[in-house]
Amino acid sequence: MRLARLTQRKQFLAAADQGRRFRSSAFTVQVRDADADEEREPAGLRLGLTASRKVGNAVKRNRIRRRLRVAAAEALAAQADRRCDIVIVARSETLKIGFRMLVNELSVAIDRARPAGQGRKPRSSFKPDAGKSAGSNKSADGKPPAGTARIRDARPSSSP
Repeated sequence: MRLARLTQRKQFLAAADQGRRFRSSAFTVQVRDADADEEREPAGLRLGLTASRKVGNAVKRNRIRRRLRVAAAEALAAQADRRCDIVIVARSETLKIGFRMLVNELSVAIDRARPAGQGRKPRSSFKPDAGKSAGSNKSADGKPPAGTARIRDARPSSSP
């Protein structure tokens, strides 16, 4: 079975922005369900694969995409009529794990993709206390915090 593909950048971005995510050691899956009134050329499931240059050279990226395409065809065969977009963002571990494990993780990923808003909370920007300087690691009395060791210069002292 050949799955329809995502071909345009805006389709990938929509899946990243509005979709649910699941992270695995080998890949990240982004699932975006289609709206009921959305017009789509292929009515069912569409697949997009991404392998950045961080995962390896062109040969490795193409091998990763071929493995993921076949694994997705097996894992998603029963869900081909589902109206959604699935983007798989590959990692270098995709080449290291066995094919059966890849298919199983992909099946689990589609089922467990959590809503995008329920992930980690964004980091708040660091603001030092008003009384301390930004680089100070000392308490108000001038001593280092409890449990921290004082770092000494490793150079031997020279005597005149």
